[in-house]
Amino acid sequence: MSDRLIEENDISVDETKQQAIAKHYSDMKVMSNLIDAIDAYLIRFGRTSNVHDDCFDLKLQLIKNRNQLQDWVDKI
Repeated sequence: MSDRLIEENDISVDETKQQAIAKHYSDMKVMSNLIDAIDAYLIRFGRTSNVHDDCFDLKLQLIKNRNQLQDWVDKI
């Protein structure tokens, strides 16, 4: 009986982990899409844009956040 409960608990934990991973992969995809959009903006408007430096800083922060989230997901 206790083996069965342990097995059911393991399955529940695995499902919870998979749900968390799926959610965070979705978050990372949104971050990647934003990074790509910022790249497109920077390429199109270049240094003539009054927000060029702000966009570049934001891009660096997003990359850092995405990498940290990826590291955390890898540890799950």
